[in-house]
Amino acid sequence: MKRFFGLAVVCACLMLGVEYGFAEAPQGNEQGMPNRELRQQRKENNNEEIGNIKRYLSIKQKLNLTDEQVKALEKIVLDYTKETIKRNADIKLAGLDLREIVRQDKPDFSAARSKIKQVSSLQLDSKIAMIDAMEKGYNVLTKEQQEKLLQLKGERKEKMMKKGSETNNKKE
Repeated sequence: MKRFFGLAVVCACLMLGVEYGFAEAPQGNEQGMPNRELRQQRKENNNEEIGNIKRYLSIKQKLNLTDEQVKALEKIVLDYTKETIKRNADIKLAGLDLREIVRQDKPDFSAARSKIKQVSSLQLDSKIAMIDAMEKGYNVLTKEQQEKLLQLKGERKEKMMKKGSETNNKKE
């Protein structure tokens, strides 16, 4: 029975993204970083940036963003990035704590459950913060800019669908 609970905790940890050293043998790149670390670093970098706000900034001329709007959007991205770095560090620390709890000779399963709930809560907070930042960014735009954004999205979608159908026709 104890083995079953131990296995259940380990599975839960893996599902939550807590990495265990035995998951894969490290293979290096040119900087000597294991692939696992590179994937984690990329994941964290992606989480630190809000894609739609970066898109607004990349098409600022088409949206006719003012300097004040650009500064406001850049501040949202900066604030979100700082908070995400802190949250990711908290998630990593909680993951280390969980790993330590589970690896003990007599694991405290109650503490492990509590730690898993803490990690889940931090991950949920991270996703909610992303949505909040996206909403703030969207609200920086005027109604006209929001409409223009919808138009540009539609054009982009049509272009992608057209490109996809051309690719499918070439395969046939």
